[in-house]
Amino acid sequence: MLLVVSSSSFAWGPDGHRITGEIAWRSLSPKTKAAVSELLPKGSYDTLAEAAAWADTYARNHPREYRWLEPFHYVDADPRADHVIAGPRCECVLAAIEIQTTRLRDPHASNDAKVDALRLLAHFVGDVHQPLHVSHPDMRGGTTIDLRFSGKSMTLHRLWDSQLLDRKLRERSRGRGPRWRAYAQSLVDTQDAAESAHWTVSIDPHVWADESLALSKQSLFAVQRDESLDDAYYEKAMPVVEQRLEQSGIRLAALLNSIFDPGRLVH
Repeated sequence: MLLVVSSSSFAWGPDGHRITGEIAWRSLSPKTKAAVSELLPKGSYDTLAEAAAWADTYARNHPREYRWLEPFHYVDADPRADHVIAGPRCECVLAAIEIQTTRLRDPHASNDAKVDALRLLAHFVGDVHQPLHVSHPDMRGGTTIDLRFSGKSMTLHRLWDSQLLDRKLRERSRGRGPRWRAYAQSLVDTQDAAESAHWTVSIDPHVWADESLALSKQSLFAVQRDESLDDAYYEKAMPVVEQRLEQSGIRLAALLNSIFDPGRLVH
């Protein structure tokens, strides 16, 4: 099992991670919001949305310092399996989520360590919800499947990382502020409270990875090399993208609430 995600691959792209962070922010309890606000430095990356994108927009632009993060964006999984099996010492996204959660809970961790932990946790929760950061039959996260979409050549991995969402954001009419923020708000506005509660019955990242594994086996990901994908594919794929973004935001909020406001998972 050798799922290898290229260092140029960004799960959901920066805007997708910003959407995860924005949805999470709007679902935090007041106590958790205060704790998160206190951790985030003033200036750059001073919102949870930007913090969630930090591992792509900052860390990847400083490879000498942060190259060690690369294997933590994904997890190896056998596409024939029913569950993702990853040891406690794996260099993978599941271990990364657990490490950063522990660091945020640690009363002895330095403030700088907790700032980085918050940024990485927000990012990696988004990563594990992207199905191709968990599995694909090509054993490389769909990075070997070349295709055409909207007249452009790309890999299946890139399509799911960013291009589907980019098209959705381009289609939205421009208003005040960035499109990703308005889109995040629209997802929040249409969320079902009962469904959100169901998504946070478990805040175990292994459960989230199993969901991504199951999704990676669906026909949406059974794309042939050099296939041209049409609008019908886009219409089928976007509900999956939207649900995984919503789930990652709601679950990030639940995880942060469990750290900073125990007993209060979803606001």
